[in-house]
Amino acid sequence: MSELTQRAGFVIEDNPYEVLYIDLTSRCNMVCNFCYNSSAGSGEDMDINYFEEVCQRLPRPVFMRFVGGEPALHPRFFDFIKIVRKYRHHVHFSSNGLVYNDDDFVRNLKSLNGQAAASMTMDGGCTGRNIYQEINGGDYLEQKLQAFENLIRFDIKRVGLSALIARGVNEQIVPELLDLAERHKRNVRYIHFRTAAKVGRWVDTIPYSLEELKSLVGMHFSAEAFSPRCLNEIHCRPDENRNCCYRFRPTNRLQISLIEFASDRSVECPKRGKLMDDFRVLPFFKQMISPDQYNDTGSIRPDAEIQSVQN
Repeated sequence: MSELTQRAGFVIEDNPYEVLYIDLTSRCNMVCNFCYNSSAGSGEDMDINYFEEVCQRLPRPVFMRFVGGEPALHPRFFDFIKIVRKYRHHVHFSSNGLVYNDDDFVRNLKSLNGQAAASMTMDGGCTGRNIYQEINGGDYLEQKLQAFENLIRFDIKRVGLSALIARGVNEQIVPELLDLAERHKRNVRYIHFRTAAKVGRWVDTIPYSLEELKSLVGMHFSAEAFSPRCLNEIHCRPDENRNCCYRFRPTNRLQISLIEFASDRSVECPKRGKLMDDFRVLPFFKQMISPDQYNDTGSIRPDAEIQSVQN
């Protein structure tokens, strides 16, 4: 991908990415120490009419990842999901999970009948009270556990657990989340482990490489169970030699993803883009590595060169 493409991006009609990350809102109910979004907490919401036009103008169906802030805090969150499905796109949302303590929210989620996979971050696993304090900036252990139990109580069928793994901080949560998924295999369908990165508020760490993360997680599986296999999710194929993500399926119901987050080589990922506020898309990780090209809200600076860029 050329330097000009990385800077100016693509108009929405020329979107080349299979996955688009969408900042639904900058509202957030946590102040995580690892947050990479400098505008988180400012209270800005995406306009739903703008989003629907984006869905209309995209040249082909994509996988959308709702992020933020906390995307579930957008006052029209469920309307966004309906629009995604209306235009035959796919959707997954990344949540810190605190909203799952609201029974009405989970009932609405249940009514979607699995149209959107519901994730929740568990950076401190099932026991790490101090870890939540260090990574997420607060004692969220009981709230996280109760939120998870609420998803199970309402029998949400497509639950995803996710966690960043920070060197020397929370490696012990890997077996905890694997065990949690095994105990609730009817509901937990995805686990995402990602590396920490020297971006945002969390920079005092030496990030794991994907190879190291594979060693950390792979020790809990047989060689056969850990062999690469992916279903219905964008991933790097072995023949592509990109080495920034790895996915395997230890059982037919569970898929585990390992992701090297915001590293130098992940910046070149041709599959992941981010929707901006001007009907353009940019490489997802690029703005984290080279923030000088963007303003504080993640939009391209007015003085940055904007051109139509072709593949």
